[in-house]
Amino acid sequence: MNRSSRQHLPELRGLELALRALPVAALPHAWHQPLWVTLLVAAAILLRSWLHLRDRKPPSIGLMALLAAFAGGLTFLQYGTLFGQEAGTALLLVMMALKLLETRNRRDIVIGLFLGYFVVVTTYFFDQSMLIAAWSLLSAWLLTAALVQVHAGRPLERRRLAKHSGWMMVHAFPFMLILFVAFPRVQGPLWGDPQRDEVATTALSGELNPGDIAELLQDETTTMRVQFHGSVPPPRAQYWRALVMTDFDGRRWQAEGGQSSIELPQPGDSDRVVAYTATLEPTRMRYLPVLDYPVALPDNAEYRDNHQVVRDRRIVNRIQYDAEADLTRPPGAGEALSRSARERALELPPSAAPRARAEVALWRATHGDDDRAIIQAALDRFAAAPYRYTLQPPTLEGDVTDQFLFETHAGYCEHYASAFAVLMRSAGIPTRVVTGYQGGEWMQRGEYLRLRNADAHAWNEVWLDGEGWIRVDPTAAIAPERIEAGIGGLTGGDGEPMPDFLRRDGLGWVQQLRFGFEDWRDFARFRWESWVLAFDPERQRELFARFGLDATDWSDIVTALGVGFGLLAAVALVWSGWRRPRRQLEVPDRLLHRLSRRIERQQTGLGRRPHEPVITWTRRVKVARPDLAPLVDAFAEHYNRVRFAPARPDDRARHLTTLRRLAASDLRKPAADPPLPRTT
Repeated sequence: MNRSSRQHLPELRGLELALRALPVAALPHAWHQPLWVTLLVAAAILLRSWLHLRDRKPPSIGLMALLAAFAGGLTFLQYGTLFGQEAGTALLLVMMALKLLETRNRRDIVIGLFLGYFVVVTTYFFDQSMLIAAWSLLSAWLLTAALVQVHAGRPLERRRLAKHSGWMMVHAFPFMLILFVAFPRVQGPLWGDPQRDEVATTALSGELNPGDIAELLQDETTTMRVQFHGSVPPPRAQYWRALVMTDFDGRRWQAEGGQSSIELPQPGDSDRVVAYTATLEPTRMRYLPVLDYPVALPDNAEYRDNHQVVRDRRIVNRIQYDAEADLTRPPGAGEALSRSARERALELPPSAAPRARAEVALWRATHGDDDRAIIQAALDRFAAAPYRYTLQPPTLEGDVTDQFLFETHAGYCEHYASAFAVLMRSAGIPTRVVTGYQGGEWMQRGEYLRLRNADAHAWNEVWLDGEGWIRVDPTAAIAPERIEAGIGGLTGGDGEPMPDFLRRDGLGWVQQLRFGFEDWRDFARFRWESWVLAFDPERQRELFARFGLDATDWSDIVTALGVGFGLLAAVALVWSGWRRPRRQLEVPDRLLHRLSRRIERQQTGLGRRPHEPVITWTRRVKVARPDLAPLVDAFAEHYNRVRFAPARPDDRARHLTTLRRLAASDLRKPAADPPLPRTT
């Protein structure tokens, strides 16, 4: 048996397409799986392709059993288990490749293709970007085309396979959409919480050392995107508080979680309230960045007594939440500061910053009990020479506060915030450090605010009796352009390098084009994340609540699914009733229908009846119109060859050409019976 005939055997029909589709489905895993998994899968597929082209038999069952045991052992040695996201996916990839390698019949091909569908699904364990979604659609399209060919009664043209597969996916899309919206959402990542470094994207941690935030200036990774519902506050008011730091050991500030939850303050004048929707990248921490000062939070967030907002669980997935802020209502306004909170906000190590303490004593002697004057004295000191705001602060050793204040005089936001807090505490003014984000880049395309890790910022809050915790940002004294225009307002002085994304005006056209493309990609990613990835259980509950349903009640879920599928069925019925013809005829059937109508117009009653076999119809025509006998006989012969006999693509094309000519023949002078094309 030659190779051409073997490739058209019913038992192996579709194998060639499966050998193309399965590598496409597995390709995205090459970036996440160990090298040996990728090499083993590639080797198995290449070997099976070679065996198929050479008409060789696949490996024996015994050898395949040894290979499966070997692959399972390697997986266990790599991960210490055969279960979980990474180990389970690796085992699935290997078994799919081995199943393809041992393929002997149609059943084996079908099993391999179904494993390919599972491989496509597991891609989302590691990456959920738009590119992966598009690649998944391509993979599913190829797998479906291969499945159609496997179950077809004869070899089909590639174009026809592509069309069938594409229409099947189009028809499946409404079902997918209904299930996406109404089916219960899984809280957290599937198969547990993978401990992977790439999950966390936050720039902030629970502690702050000199130089920590300055190191982030080169990091243009997006940390959150914000859409405002109404007027957009100016950059100088865009303080996104995340962590509140009270404990200080002389060098490092550490965040506290708060002792208990408290009620949010009531919003003031509606003109001062800003409503927004934030899409936050995973942080693996509980804090929730919110615009100062919060007056409304999502249901799963707590407002702690240190005025820090935390979520009920760590943020390991991308989330979206709605919140509101009153820009003019500082926390603690109109309240009294407890004794314990005051003591913590005044605590300093006994040996910390002796020179700073001595200077503060002079300020206090000069200004007496006027705390505002003390605050202004510190800000005036920072605003005067020789202090400078630098993107590359020098390393501090020993007593970092005194060295910064009296020797280096150069620092980034965290240096000034830390030194200011020490000065205020030395003066007896309760002070704390707040870290978060300030400013951001306004994306005109899409009208949203993009916050990068580079927008991380540190500032202070001081307690003034009767006023609460008042924000004081020392950076505004030394580098007001940083606050008025965000990090985009910074200029590298003294030859300091600036990140390219902060100095676009001076770049060449290639880099400008790159950043323009990046903006478009970020906009598309923002829409994708907002509409698809951020649709978590909380969002689903909100959607159900709009229709008076409970997303946690199975009866309401079944109701939603029933309504969705019912509406889909109604639309399908209306469409099928409106559309003419009711079913899409293939090319030979359309040509048959055309010839039948032409004969019917010449003599009523000779048209082909619904579901009438072609041979029966031709007999009726020949009895009534003997002059048309050569035409209808030739047409029937070519029609049966195209519809029911296996044929190579070039033979099929010749048959179709003849059918088109016969269907358009002059019925008053029928065409002679043309010779049939020779087939092999």
